[in-house]
Amino acid sequence: MKALRNIGLFLLISATAYASGGTPEGKHIPITLPYILKLAGANNLTIKQYDLIYQESLAQVDKANGWYLPTIYVGPEIHYLQGAVMNTNGTILTDITQKELWLGGGINGEWDFGSSIYNVMAKKQHSEAIKNENQAERNDLILQAIGDYYDLQTAQFKYDQLQTLLVQADTITQQIKVQVDAGLRYQSEYLLARSNYGHIESDLANAQIQLIQKSNALLSILNIDTNALLVSADTGMAPLELEKNITDTSMSSYSQYIANRPEYKSMQAEQNALEDEKKTVTAGMLLPKLYLGSVPDGVLGSFGEPYNSTYRLDGGLLWSIPLGTLLYRGEIKQYNDEMLIEQNNMAQMANQVHLQVDNARAQIIIALRQIKTSGDALAESKKALDQSIQREKLGTVRPFEVFQTEQFYTQAEEDYLNAVNSYNKAQYQMYVATGNNL
Repeated sequence: MKALRNIGLFLLISATAYASGGTPEGKHIPITLPYILKLAGANNLTIKQYDLIYQESLAQVDKANGWYLPTIYVGPEIHYLQGAVMNTNGTILTDITQKELWLGGGINGEWDFGSSIYNVMAKKQHSEAIKNENQAERNDLILQAIGDYYDLQTAQFKYDQLQTLLVQADTITQQIKVQVDAGLRYQSEYLLARSNYGHIESDLANAQIQLIQKSNALLSILNIDTNALLVSADTGMAPLELEKNITDTSMSSYSQYIANRPEYKSMQAEQNALEDEKKTVTAGMLLPKLYLGSVPDGVLGSFGEPYNSTYRLDGGLLWSIPLGTLLYRGEIKQYNDEMLIEQNNMAQMANQVHLQVDNARAQIIIALRQIKTSGDALAESKKALDQSIQREKLGTVRPFEVFQTEQFYTQAEEDYLNAVNSYNKAQYQMYVATGNNL
């Protein structure tokens, strides 16, 4: 019932907020946290971009894997010469006509073992790095979507609370008006009630703005129709417990957290790729290049003349020795420096993981205390508010006391919602910080 009431409430909000020509009435999207988790990973444009980049890296691996396959060719080849030509002993012959036609097919290939083998290995490592980088970006964006969803839910419950208080304030104001007209209360008490009603109405308008802003933030991340209003269909806001063992601060645990993080895995893969690329100018230089060319069947002759069969086989096994690389070792030094940079990045990442885990752990512990404290305060202020409203009906309490009790209750519920919001966000932050994927 509460979920239906929340949706009905949001329909009212939307109709009011966009009456000037914004979102058409009836265009509302009920959402839950599981729906957010699913849609954020599927629809976000940044994640789609990383998916495309990863697919491109796989295509590069496929392209590199074809290095060992030769080239097959087939077709005609002609040669025509009219004029002077030099023969093998250097004599110039003039007024020469050459007409040659060749028909056939062949196969040739060149295999650079030192470069091709390690290039394939490097491409695979690059692809693995992109894959893990994609997962890291997915975690960050889904984590942001989760935070925006909890902010939306908190804003929605705050609006719900203010809506209830506004109805109560209106009832109290009408009751005081009747009592003032009967000469039982002062006019100032009625004016105070009217002022309190206006204050709650102003807070309600601010809460409505927050709802729209939080909805728009989620719509942007989810990449769905921005001409709509999101509605949380969850019936309550309760503390989660994704990470149970948050007190483990051993170094072995931190090492495992770091090893599990996709960002760290991506850096490791890039480091491996650099090592493979470096081998093309170290160990790869010891490997030769092989060239083979074969014309297994073909015919050769002059234009219009009888053709004769021809067969040709060419081959070579060569070692290339770049003296500049051997003497100055520039490429080797470059790869060494790039690997040192990557190692430094990995060390920075390890420090960042340590910081993220510690911050999330502290936020969970403090928010848990806040939930307990604010929950008790909320229950007590709710009881005090109910008693004050009953006393107001009997005329045994001053209006400003009721309004003050309402303020205490409003603040207590806001404190509780904020504490649960902070706690749940920290749970997901801890979940990702320790190396889990969303």
